[in-house]
Amino acid sequence: MTSRFLALLFPALLVISPVLQADAVKEHSLSELESALNELDNEIQWLKEELSVTTATKTEEALSKSGSTISIITAQEMKEMGARTLFDALKRLPGIGISQMLAGASTVEVRGVKTDFSEKVLFLINGHPVNTNLVNGGSSLAFNEFIIDDIKHVEVVRGPGSALYGANAFVAVINIITNQANDVNGIQVSLTGGSNDTKKLNLQFGHQLNDLSIAGNLHIADTNGPDGYVASDSLGQSGNADYWHKRYEGSLNFQYGDWSGQSRFVQRDAGTFLGASNVLSNRSEQEYIDYFFELTYQTDLHRILGLTVKTYFDHFQFDNTWEVAPASSLFPDGLLLRSPIKHDVTGIETQIDVQLGENNKLLVGAAYEHQSQYDVEFWSNGGSGPMLDISSAANWNGSHNRDIRALFAQDIWDIRSNLRLITGLRYDNYSDFGDTVNPRASLTWTAFDNLRIVANYGSAFRAPTFAELYNTANNSIVGNTGIQPEEIQTYELGLYGEWDKNSRYGITVFRNSIDELIASSPNDIGADAYDNVGELEVNGFELEVSSRLSNGSTITANYTYQHPVNEVTDERLADVPLHRANTSFNYFFSRHVSFYAGLHYKGKTARAVNDVRSDVDEYVTLDVALLTQGLWLKDLELKTSIYNLFDKTYYDPAPNVMLSDYPKAGQNVMLEAVYKL
Repeated sequence: MTSRFLALLFPALLVISPVLQADAVKEHSLSELESALNELDNEIQWLKEELSVTTATKTEEALSKSGSTISIITAQEMKEMGARTLFDALKRLPGIGISQMLAGASTVEVRGVKTDFSEKVLFLINGHPVNTNLVNGGSSLAFNEFIIDDIKHVEVVRGPGSALYGANAFVAVINIITNQANDVNGIQVSLTGGSNDTKKLNLQFGHQLNDLSIAGNLHIADTNGPDGYVASDSLGQSGNADYWHKRYEGSLNFQYGDWSGQSRFVQRDAGTFLGASNVLSNRSEQEYIDYFFELTYQTDLHRILGLTVKTYFDHFQFDNTWEVAPASSLFPDGLLLRSPIKHDVTGIETQIDVQLGENNKLLVGAAYEHQSQYDVEFWSNGGSGPMLDISSAANWNGSHNRDIRALFAQDIWDIRSNLRLITGLRYDNYSDFGDTVNPRASLTWTAFDNLRIVANYGSAFRAPTFAELYNTANNSIVGNTGIQPEEIQTYELGLYGEWDKNSRYGITVFRNSIDELIASSPNDIGADAYDNVGELEVNGFELEVSSRLSNGSTITANYTYQHPVNEVTDERLADVPLHRANTSFNYFFSRHVSFYAGLHYKGKTARAVNDVRSDVDEYVTLDVALLTQGLWLKDLELKTSIYNLFDKTYYDPAPNVMLSDYPKAGQNVMLEAVYKL
């Protein structure tokens, strides 16, 4: 690790040391009952690998038998680390990085693969895909960072998932499991306030009435956002980025007999940070609305035969106004553009599970989905005067439709008690570009009681978005109806084990080979166009270690090495680091009080070949949190978190149209109170 990383580790140890000494004084004052309860809570957390997961196989399996590289983040862990959004927790996992993009939203990088809209990562909410934005294929703009107030746990599968899930499950599948009625069992209210004039209110409820269970969540948030300073935008201007945002979110789910359903509504209004053209502006605004409904029927047709049928409807829209040029002699009122659009997705999926024997389980399924894009408009003030609808003369995209038909199958075979083989295959037919077939195979061998070896192979695809296919009247980049889906093949070998009952380790070696990479390329008319431009190969490994102390406190660390290379130019890929690392210490004073300290390291980030700026510097940040649960009142929880404790100035890479990079938030404090009625 670098000297800068080690230099910041010592202050963290100075913070931890008095805490350890304080424990020695308090240890004898704990009652036997409290000690027993504390130990039980910690044992449950520590044994979470025995929790069942569904994301890796679309069936309920123990994590150790899922045949995938998978991490689980529980609600309790997010509380203890002071996480404010899901992305705060994700950045602490091996192989995953979170960074800023030009419109302010966060992007998810997985194993060296990064794009602005995170369209190569499939996000699910209780198994329902939310990558429904047909322009960019990702969910980061509408759901940006995802609230955590109603999360029960999160399953993060690194590696390709198209053999079960189809498009977008390219480098990872992240399934957010929310609280059901019995998880809440009443009403819970939380209030949050802190830096950047941040205010949040969350109301959660859950109730069981005979055979009907119902749960829901309401969330309101308002913040001025981080006011990072930009020394030089794409026009050479300096000033603070504008990224205020407001969020209104509601969810409702129910279960009655064999029927269940879920729905969610999100409205997010925000400033544009540096907007569509990396220009500082306080006259721009993003408006996103996303909602979906899903109804599921699940039953056992026979003792060896299960049936699941899902039908769903998703709606997504945005109405964004961009100031692409400030007021000047050329544009007296500044050049403003507005680009509304709407998308709908309607689908149905059927899955049949067959228990072929004591050691063999088969899953087969079929799916149909219709995607529609409509009400696409383009407005402009021409640099002077009112906004006018110029859609008929120079629209930026248009109305388009897509139909998807899919068949998939998976077989789970326990060859021996310590040897499991999982194979899968999915066929997808797209009405606009044709067919794709994606297999998966996994072999898990429990070599010893304390050593598990997992070998994986899988392929996946990412369908071209409607922007990549149909963008028009764009001075910088236009669509191309001839592009093909991106394809990836991934090979993994993982070793997971224990040194003793309190210490664990995991090592995963991976290789990603990406073909038909979609990016901009010069065309015959002078503007860039989307095209299949080349190949990318990423080799690397992930290392995880964790240890539990005698009082239940935990120490964890992980390190990721990733080396992405453009196979056409033989150059290292820009904007992603070779090294990432995390280390954290979670200390339990008692079952009511815990303290968390987490260091996050991101290595130096290389520039593109034609970018003459220096590489983006490495950085280390320290976050701390203090959590009390039931200390003063039985049902009261208080959480204090300080991010970037030492107020480190650091940046995420921006394109070379700017001299500056994207500023990250300085030291910021958040206080949260949660009370269960």
